Formats: sequence, structure tokens, C-alpha cells
Amino acid sequence: MTLAVFVICSTAFVGALLQRMAGMGFALVSGPFIVLVLAPIQGVVLVNILGVLSSAIVFARTWRNVHWKQSGVLIAGALAGTFPGALLANSMPSSWLHVFIGVLIVGSLAMSLYLSRIFDPIKFCSRNAFLFGTGSGVMSASAGMGGPFLSSYAVLTRWQQIAFAASIQPVFITVGLASVASKLVLEESAWPQLAPEVWLAVVVALLVGQVVGDFGARKVPVQFSRVVMLSLAMLGGVLTIIKGCAELTS
Repeated sequence: MTLAVFVICSTAFVGALLQRMAGMGFALVSGPFIVLVLAPIQGVVLVNILGVLSSAIVFARTWRNVHWKQSGVLIAGALAGTFPGALLANSMPSSWLHVFIGVLIVGSLAMSLYLSRIFDPIKFCSRNAFLFGTGSGVMSASAGMGGPFLSSYAVLTRWQQIAFAASIQPVFITVGLASVASKLVLEESAWPQLAPEVWLAVVVALLVGQVVGDFGARKVPVQFSRVVMLSLAMLGGVLTIIKGCAELTS
């Protein structure tokens, strides 16, 4: 097994596990590491594809708790940001895209962590949901991860965790599919060039992660899962920046 396949499978497992336990985190955890071992555009597309599968599994278990009105507005905003995000990603050289993705990850994580300390809570309303959804769509299409904007929206609106975790799954599913379609329209070579057995191994790793995460969700506090998720995502973001800078200076 090559290093790239090991990284993809292991991060798919950990990302799926944390998404089941914390409601989000698949793309945040797996995205930066997958982008490190694949070409950036192909890496983002793979993260989008696997994120759709992971979210669909979580959604099948949590759909009764979805706030459909909020989800619908977030989806509308995210779809509005999807194609511009894909255009942005396709316009960058590989090295700059690595730096861009890493900066987006680190910056958006910092934003979601400190937002509640800087700004007062905001109301649930269609305008706010649409704006944060648009930011999520741009990030999903350009960097493979739209979770930080949704997390920031949840923090600022004091959205209850169970409802939030359920309600963002249809957002991830819809926007992930739209992101893949947008990038394939712009560049046919964006589809990840993986052998059939590698696809199978990655899907199995993701499914096992969901099963283990289902057990862990009953045993491990959500706050601990979030700390692990954010730490891994921050590490991946920093490593992605370092790789991009190294490519620029080589």
C-alpha cells in the first residue's frame, strides 16, 4: 500500500468517525491531508465525494431532527457560492492552491473559534442563513470544506447541537454534489484517478469509521470530539500551507 492510499484511507476513517460523533468534521479532518497527497483539484473533488457519502449515512440516522426551513435557506446560499468557488480553484496554479486551501482552513477555524467572543448573537433569519450558506458553498467548491461557515452560523445563532448536527447533513450532501459537478464542468481531469480497489478501500474505511463513530457518540463527550477534530484540521491546514510554500520556492 502506497503512502497516498494509506493517508486517504486513514483520514477517511478518522473523518467519518468524528463526523458521526460531532455532526461535522469529515472534510475538515480528511481534506487537508488528502489534498497533500493528491493534486489539489482532484483532492478537493475526492473530499466532496466522500463527504457526500459520509453525510448521507449520518442523515439517514438523524433526519427527524432536521430544521428544514433553516437547511433550505443554507442550501440556497451554498448553491449560489458553489460555481464561483469552483472557478476560483480552477484559476490557481497547484502551489498557490495549496497555500490558499491551507490559509482558508486555518483562518476559518480561527474565525469559528473566536467569533462568539467578538460578536453578539444574531437572530435566525433567511438573510443571515443565506450569507453564511454562500460562504460555505464557496469554501466547499474551492477547498473541499464548507463546515466552518456553518459552524460559525450555529455559534452566533446559538443553534442547539442536536438540531444543528442533523440540519447541516442535507446541506453537505447537496453542496458536495454541486461542487463536484461544477469542477467537472470546468475541468474533466478533476475526477480523482484512483484504481477500483483503492476506491473500495476508501469507502470501506469510511463505513468502518461511521460504525465506530456511532459507538463513540454514546461514550465520548461531543466537546472532546470537537477538540480532536479542530486540532487535526489545524495541523492539516498548516501542513498544506507549508507544502504550497515549498513548491513556490523550489
